[in-house]
Amino acid sequence: MRFSLPVRTVLAACCGAAVAMSVASCGKTETAATGSPKATPDTAAPAAKSAAGTGAASAAPAAPAAAPAEVRKMIGKWLRSDGTYVLELREAEAGGTMRAGYFNPKSINVSRAIWMRGAEGLQIAVELNDVGYPGAMYVLNYDAKEDRLSGKYTQPQMQQTFEVDFVRQKYP
Repeated sequence: MRFSLPVRTVLAACCGAAVAMSVASCGKTETAATGSPKATPDTAAPAAKSAAGTGAASAAPAAPAAAPAEVRKMIGKWLRSDGTYVLELREAEAGGTMRAGYFNPKSINVSRAIWMRGAEGLQIAVELNDVGYPGAMYVLNYDAKEDRLSGKYTQPQMQQTFEVDFVRQKYP
């Protein structure tokens, strides 16, 4: 089965949307479930700057905001059900970016990884860029109930797209 749009176009659009959302939220204050304002990294920065200007100890750069809990549940090692391919999701940020590793069995360079909410729910897109994998792309849906990742793997060199499924690796 083929995508109606090239996978690179989909990834570029998703990355652009994530960046646009991050930029649009700059300087805004979120309201927590309790109804009180919660400082975002962008609203906390002026306070740190003013403290630094008064001779107080300078604050370390703000860490990126953590992704929602449902996204963080995807963090871990995932084994593709049809082989020895391992996708390791290491970190997820609120802006939609992820840190990921891919192994077959040696490490394959991951050029980009993002998470997003798609028509099918929570999704991730992982682009590989290495010898034998130039522009290869995973677009996977997360099934929280079954704790599975499933979707499509596109291999541009072979001009093929495959249905794939990953199961979480259990640690001893």
